Amino acid sequence: MLIQAAADFHGKESRYRTFFQGLHVHNPDVAVIAGDIEPDGLFFKFLDKVDIPVLIVHGNMDSISIGKEIERYENAIFLHEKMYTIDGTNFVGAGGSNPSLDEIYSLSGKKRISLKDARIDVFVTHVPPKGVMDRMSLGFHIGSEWVKKMDKEPRLVICGHVHENPGYAAHGTTIVVNCSVGRRGKYSLININKEIEVNMVE
Repeated sequence: MLIQAAADFHGKESRYRTFFQGLHVHNPDVAVIAGDIEPDGLFFKFLDKVDIPVLIVHGNMDSISIGKEIERYENAIFLHEKMYTIDGTNFVGAGGSNPSLDEIYSLSGKKRISLKDARIDVFVTHVPPKGVMDRMSLGFHIGSEWVKKMDKEPRLVICGHVHENPGYAAHGTTIVVNCSVGRRGKYSLININKEIEVNMVE
């Protein structure tokens, strides 16, 4: 499965355009947008033309209310507090600024899924896990502690938020991809099969 992912558009039309044009170049199976979209009309025009699933969580600069607007579009899924399965791969999302483990597990009650028992293949969140792809320019790590406390590690975490630290790294058995385009880059291409391969497209 090929995933095209990005985060931190921050309302810049050039970033929207580059991301959505990339979908036509690479033909991914699914697109992921990991928050801080700050969408405008052009973003939704692009979204309206996409013919693959687009999984989206909100960031700290987005209102959670964007979910209602996003879900007006046929192939767009507001993944916050949801599980979505594509070809046997389970995606779970938690948007916002700093999701806690309790909040993540509470999704089971809200959405009738049991995340404690579920196989989570891909976790989409705005904020990286603490200490992994979360280093600011001053050297501080500003990620969340939640991923280190999960009973079952996901195979892949897709995140953004920290503009200074795009890239990918292993954390235990999990690959963490910070797909932020807030400072540089166009998007990330992630091939998830038996192995996970990541290409940060500049």
